Amino acid sequence: MSYQAISSTNIIQVVAPSNLDEGYKFNTKHDGTIYTVVVPPGGVKEGDVFYHEVIPLMADGIIARWRNGLCDCFNLGFCHPMLCNSLFFPLIAIAQVMTRMKLTWLGNRGPEKETSQTFKIILLIVIASIIFSGFQLLSANVSPFANSSPFATLNVLIWNDSFLYQIFMTTLSLYTIIIIARTRAYIRAKYKIPEKQCGGCEDYCCALFCQCCTVTQMACHTTDYQVISAAYCTPDGRKTTVIEV
Repeated sequence: MSYQAISSTNIIQVVAPSNLDEGYKFNTKHDGTIYTVVVPPGGVKEGDVFYHEVIPLMADGIIARWRNGLCDCFNLGFCHPMLCNSLFFPLIAIAQVMTRMKLTWLGNRGPEKETSQTFKIILLIVIASIIFSGFQLLSANVSPFANSSPFATLNVLIWNDSFLYQIFMTTLSLYTIIIIARTRAYIRAKYKIPEKQCGGCEDYCCALFCQCCTVTQMACHTTDYQVISAAYCTPDGRKTTVIEV
């Protein structure tokens, strides 16, 4: 699919990528802005040219202020995918925001071949934490002398006093705080949003004490959920496919 602007307004010339029915909607991205295009009455055939007044879905951010307040996370609804991820799987939610911002799994800028793997890497970390927690839960109820149990050896050698498990979970908690703070700092710098509290420590304070609200605020700032549907498990947390042109 291709298009070109034919005036200074938001009228664009669209070349249909395939046979499309009347009213079919698809998204396209140009110069950092996402647009939605609606197929006109009668439909179009592949190669047909039609004109459309596009509706900008997500301009390149709101400058100098957050789109939503820190405590507006429930404005999306109690079952919104981003809110649920932020509540129950904050690492998944922040990974989706980091993917949008093209950050690596460490919260830094990087080449596309690295930033495109951010969601996958963090998803593996989450899966590993669930598996380790499961072993800890099972081994906690097994006597180390119950040799008939398949978890006995594991309990004696690794999970006996939960030492390694506690190290892992502490490291995971610190990692979560750091990448949330780094991502928030990057978004503030990108959109020129000043700190208002905590004198230079706002990003880390929010990441430490308000993880769910902070991640949801960043997600809402980088996507307008009024027009773009959210998704639970896509790399960028959006159901809508964005076509780069």
